[in-house]
Amino acid sequence: MKRLFMLVAVLVAVALAAPSWAAIEFFGTAKVKPTYYDDFDFNDDANDGLTINEGGLTKGAHMRAELRLGWKAQGDKWSVKMITEADVIMQKDTADRSYYVGSDKYENPNTGGEFGIERVELLYKFNPAFELQTGWDIRALDIKTGGLLYGDDHPFIGFRGQLAANTKYELLYIPVQNYVDVKSQLEDKYLDAVDSNDWRVYSLKLNRKVGGFNLSPFVAYSDNDAREAEVAYYGFEMTGKAGKFKPSFEIVFADGEFDAGSDISSMAAFAGIEMDVCKAFTPYVALRYTQGDDDATDDDVEGWVGITDIGRFTPLMGMDGGILSEDLGQSYGATLYSYSPERFSSVNKANFYGGIGNGGSGNNPGQILAAIGAKGDLSSVVDKLSYKTQVFFIWYDETDNLVNAKDSSKDVDDYAGTTFDLQLKYALDKNFSIDYIFGVFVPGDGIEDQYGDDVAMTNCLTLAWTY
Repeated sequence: MKRLFMLVAVLVAVALAAPSWAAIEFFGTAKVKPTYYDDFDFNDDANDGLTINEGGLTKGAHMRAELRLGWKAQGDKWSVKMITEADVIMQKDTADRSYYVGSDKYENPNTGGEFGIERVELLYKFNPAFELQTGWDIRALDIKTGGLLYGDDHPFIGFRGQLAANTKYELLYIPVQNYVDVKSQLEDKYLDAVDSNDWRVYSLKLNRKVGGFNLSPFVAYSDNDAREAEVAYYGFEMTGKAGKFKPSFEIVFADGEFDAGSDISSMAAFAGIEMDVCKAFTPYVALRYTQGDDDATDDDVEGWVGITDIGRFTPLMGMDGGILSEDLGQSYGATLYSYSPERFSSVNKANFYGGIGNGGSGNNPGQILAAIGAKGDLSSVVDKLSYKTQVFFIWYDETDNLVNAKDSSKDVDDYAGTTFDLQLKYALDKNFSIDYIFGVFVPGDGIEDQYGDDVAMTNCLTLAWTY
């Protein structure tokens, strides 16, 4: 043991003395989130179904822990960043990271603490126009506006750079899925092709700064072998500022087909404007639209499904823990991070071609969402207190693929419901803050026709340490 300590001491001394080694900066966050979900099925008479969040499968009252430790180093042309994370539902088996004799993880899916490298970013800049980037850090095509198409921490490799004084680009290859069903091969049930479970995305985005505005056309190609679908997305994003106003806009078109012959043709759009009134009051209004499918039996697949809807983390409408950004896949059809009802269709729930977990159905009803909200710093009233609040009015774009459980002879009403969120944050100092979110989804006639009239609710308290 003494020799081991001596060896460690020598290695540390050599490391500190080596002038060519880059300094490593450590950082991290630790969050504990006591949370309560209620009536995500809009029916108080039935037991709540399971929902999923970043920690695992859960329902009702629970606590989640998001624990991160990161480090980074950089030189003149290169940088390396890695973040490890354990994100778990807090219980004994999770804390002990235990599997017991005879236990089956799939009967208790939250058993064990999965700890690993959550994010990686590796960069090397050959010149201003050509920077290599790879890893699995956050990358996005439209997270600054509506988040309709893509934003996630999937693996990637690509290039970015400055083409001219006001023009930038980013080119990415994203292997969302790249695996072979080993079990089937071991059982001599070989797949038809080694890439039959693959899902690969290729994207290019340009950014041109014109005055106070950023104009960004983008294109993405989704080669989704796992769903036997190929989809091309064409979009345009605009952000900027004009005096006290900050407008933002996005429009995206999808064009593709399934191997079986069905055509994919859909669109989505977003528009919003924020007004800088004062430090304590910054209001916004926004409109978000995703096209719905009007006939699940034909060969035209028109329900909008992005690569990964990232509405939860967009700057205007996003709220990390708001009611619509939680997993409502069992009813409204919007899953974790997504605002669109991409997983919902009562009739012929098929034609999957994207979305989180590759579970979005092109037969979904789509959405028209009108939002109004505000945020501000209330330090003039209570020191270090801030807020954000918003109301969403939500309609289905199409209801032909929905079934009225109350009266099958009638169509489902197109008004899905109203959501309300209130977020309060109190930062005691730069290293510790308390964040509380209260959210409700009040069902409209459209939800009541299918499920019930009980209000869905979330309460989430976040205790956050930053270091």
